[in-house]
Amino acid sequence: MGAAVLLMAPVLFALVYVIPHAHRNPLAETAVWSLLVMASFAGWGSLVRWLVARDEQLDLGLRVAWGAAVVCFLGGALMTLSLMKRATTFAIVEAGLALALASMWIERARLVRAFQFSARVARREPRLTFMVAVVLGLVALQYCGGIAEWHTNPYDDDIAYLAFVKKMLDTGTLIEPFSFRRLSALGGQSLFIELVSVRAVPSQGHTFDRSVCLLMVVLLLWGFRSGRRRTPILAFILGTTFFLTLPSIAINTASYYSGVAFFLALFRTVMWLGQRPAWKNALPLAFVAAAVCTLRQNYLPVPAFTIAAVYARTILVPKCEIKLGARLVEPLWVAALSIAFLAPWMVVAYQSNLTFLYPVMNGTFNRELALQASGMTLIRECYMQVWTAIEGLPLQTLGLFVIGAALVRETNPKRPLWAAAIGSFVGFVSLVHGLTQSDAGNIGRYAYGFGTAFVLLTFFVLTSRVSAVYSRVTRNHLAAGLVIIAVCIQFFDSKRTLNITYTRMFRNVEQLAHQTPRASRVEAPEVDLYFRLQHVVPKGARVAVLLDEPHYLDFERNPIWNLDMPGYSSLPPGMPFFQGSARLKEYFAKIGVRYLAFVRPEYSRYHYRREYWVEMLTDEQEIWRLFAPYLLDFLDSMTDLARHSKHMFDERGLVVLDLAEGT
Repeated sequence: MGAAVLLMAPVLFALVYVIPHAHRNPLAETAVWSLLVMASFAGWGSLVRWLVARDEQLDLGLRVAWGAAVVCFLGGALMTLSLMKRATTFAIVEAGLALALASMWIERARLVRAFQFSARVARREPRLTFMVAVVLGLVALQYCGGIAEWHTNPYDDDIAYLAFVKKMLDTGTLIEPFSFRRLSALGGQSLFIELVSVRAVPSQGHTFDRSVCLLMVVLLLWGFRSGRRRTPILAFILGTTFFLTLPSIAINTASYYSGVAFFLALFRTVMWLGQRPAWKNALPLAFVAAAVCTLRQNYLPVPAFTIAAVYARTILVPKCEIKLGARLVEPLWVAALSIAFLAPWMVVAYQSNLTFLYPVMNGTFNRELALQASGMTLIRECYMQVWTAIEGLPLQTLGLFVIGAALVRETNPKRPLWAAAIGSFVGFVSLVHGLTQSDAGNIGRYAYGFGTAFVLLTFFVLTSRVSAVYSRVTRNHLAAGLVIIAVCIQFFDSKRTLNITYTRMFRNVEQLAHQTPRASRVEAPEVDLYFRLQHVVPKGARVAVLLDEPHYLDFERNPIWNLDMPGYSSLPPGMPFFQGSARLKEYFAKIGVRYLAFVRPEYSRYHYRREYWVEMLTDEQEIWRLFAPYLLDFLDSMTDLARHSKHMFDERGLVVLDLAEGT
């Protein structure tokens, strides 16, 4: 009992440290809280394990991933009722921690044995222990580096993504009918960032994706099994180091490492499927599949086609003793539960943007700004597919991994590697086809999640399958050798950026570790500026905003619509463009907006600079050439409205207009 209490003590001490309101060092506070969020995920995941695999051992990585997927569903359900506020966030995390502590107590004997076994191995294999310690040191550095990374993207995070999180904390939901970024994602990533943000500041918006999800990936790799075979420890060291040293192409707080984590969890859950009642196999698979779909809209085809490939062979097998109806039970369970777990997010999407499934259903989207290139032909699209595959991802040896996956002979009847390959391929082709206005580098960011997860799955499947000693070389050995060579080549390619990456991490961590504890006296000056701006508007009055940093606003005090990227999305009958400011004023009056807050183009620090968008008129990417006239027209209309409307606030380029009263 004493050993079990000792294992549970860190969780209890962490709760005592971080739950009470106090001024703490921002690095320590956010690190402790984010680890508690992960422990909470493990608690919810243990509940799923208790329901579907009570008598089976389940590694920590899958428990964390399953639990995160459960929290995603709970968050979406609460958002439909506008209940996902700050207090609810604490309640979900605390409930998960209670489940985690209960699970630790129930499984205390197994946990003690596991630690004792690890201690014996460490004594017998000091060299391997040292290598594992180095890898864990890299994980710890990158975990703290993600928390300390204060560079948010002013063109994405500052104007939209951080405001989404603040709005959820204030209002319990995410209704943004004028935001293209809200339209093009169901919102799961924002929910997960909200879970961490109750003990973090906006500049720590990368914590969930680059810290929590990075650790989730490492745990999923550590617990990897192919059948009954564990990954050899050297393969774990090599594969994990490969993942940790991949160049990051993340430019904002959107889904990157979270995509890797949940896709890897999806593939590993497919490998976990076995001889159980259909609903028990379907429950965790559906939870993870639904969670993946909420992260990015372009992720939707990957789980759909992966799961279809998993069950296609079982259903379509020509000669089988089991009747077709019985073979259909499990896939139907998966489909039904996936839709059920995704339904709350679809409801909230309709509440916000009048669509259940963008881009199949346009909702508030402006069809004139479609994302497919106007002059695209079949040959040009084929070229773009190849160009993106070669240059869009940081995986310079992707082709070798594909060859290795093609060579492997899977003994698992579900063919998880084959299913992952099909899902990733369809997802990639669909992504490029739907975004041909962009270029390889930008499109590659959207494929990073499932592309990297597929590569990691290939490496670990192959190295697990050749862990036993054979008297002859098999094709699996050749495939494993190929992917090991690919990993080594990727190391040399990544070496060029590692010095810059780690120098920046150490500098950011050191700076945050010595930062003054959070208090009102050290808040950014914009906090007071935006406070005064908002308080000239009557409480409860609707406000439309076009500001550089709307996350400083109080979304509970006033219903606020963030205009984000004017032109892409708007309520019916559609925002008028190129018709003058008078028509725009009429439109706002029609939808019940009297107050308008905006930043003057000449004062905007980032996204709303007029000269910047004049340059975009001749940009090489069609997506910006088409959008630039809309934003320029809107900025000019704002300037004209400012001449003829009452100014309620005008300071440092931030203006609040009363559109119902003239000057």
